[in-house]
Amino acid sequence: MKIKSIACLLLCGFFSGVCFSESFAFPKNQQDLADIAEKLVITGLDSNSIPPIVNPEFTTVSLASMSLDNAEPVFIVCTGSLKPLQEREVIILPQRLMVWHEVLNIIESDKAFAVTYSPISGSLAAYNTKRDNMYLQLQADGRQYNANSVLMDINTNSRWSQMYGLCFLGTLTGLGLDIVPSYWTTWDKAQNFYIDKPNAKVLLTPRTNKRYGSDPYGSYSDPESFYYNDKLVYPVSRIDTRMGLKDMVIGLELDKKFMAINIEYVRKKGIVNFFFDKYALAAVYDNRLGVVRIFDRTVWYGKDPLVLVKENNKTFKDLQTQSTWDFDGVCRKGNYLGSYMKEYYGIYAFWYAYAAHNPETETIPGKSEVPDSALEIGILEDKTIGEELEGPVEHSGLGVPWN
Repeated sequence: MKIKSIACLLLCGFFSGVCFSESFAFPKNQQDLADIAEKLVITGLDSNSIPPIVNPEFTTVSLASMSLDNAEPVFIVCTGSLKPLQEREVIILPQRLMVWHEVLNIIESDKAFAVTYSPISGSLAAYNTKRDNMYLQLQADGRQYNANSVLMDINTNSRWSQMYGLCFLGTLTGLGLDIVPSYWTTWDKAQNFYIDKPNAKVLLTPRTNKRYGSDPYGSYSDPESFYYNDKLVYPVSRIDTRMGLKDMVIGLELDKKFMAINIEYVRKKGIVNFFFDKYALAAVYDNRLGVVRIFDRTVWYGKDPLVLVKENNKTFKDLQTQSTWDFDGVCRKGNYLGSYMKEYYGIYAFWYAYAAHNPETETIPGKSEVPDSALEIGILEDKTIGEELEGPVEHSGLGVPWN
């Protein structure tokens, strides 16, 4: 597959064209959706060039280790009911396979979902595609909007934004899809986390003539390739300099507001406490799987949100009570024993593409972050702060959901 360049004239015209209503770029009305349809970029590819994966076959983690390299990217998608992440049913998809297909569809008797990946925007998003009695099947259209893949469903031939999970053209215009939890990590982390776990299975190489040993856009093992440099293949409506163009972020959407969390920043700090509109959240780096997980710090309604700090590679603690929490957001020791922090999920994307879609997004690092100075009490003196709680919390409304 060859990527065709965009003429300078087209690039300049596109940069001056996109204008969204009100403050957020997320489409709010029919005109906003029509604007997307008018700004699509032809790439030289079509839906036949990027066929989706259907009827996928899987193997065990142990057997997959014979054909995967430790450092290569893989996508972990949660397909089962809520449990600790290590025990939850998941599928593991190598990026080297998904880059040639961009969409994997799974339809079963009681559920349907699509894992979507836009290589140019670095965007990973899994969606629940069961809507009422309809089981949608998605595939790449071949065109781009703001350097992000356009999708189509074979059910109605409608067109969808991969990053928004929203239909902008066709019979299903205005319909949105709910996110299915997904994580982006490397094979060595995924293998160690799920080795000998029957609840995890790995995608087998599809039986096609695709060149699965190569990547048409670059390589995540090459720091000079497209995935790391400042070159853009397709134009975007605006450039935001708050982060590096290819910084990988988790894009979180709550109540139609947006937050971009810089993954490398959280990895270096371990835990970042922040506020997002009415939500008190924490981005926590789970070293076991090499991913950032986002938790709600308001555990007991009526109490102030917790302030979280790292304890070791398996647990963290809250400053208020010094209770110990694991990376599934469950309190394992202390006054909050039996309580659970709700986890929020977003999509993965390169900053340049996410910011072009959501120019009013807040960011981490950013002004909503709780400063380090607020974390010093209790760490140096090993003392609690705030209100004391007596005994394990009961009836917090956030008890462990899988007990």
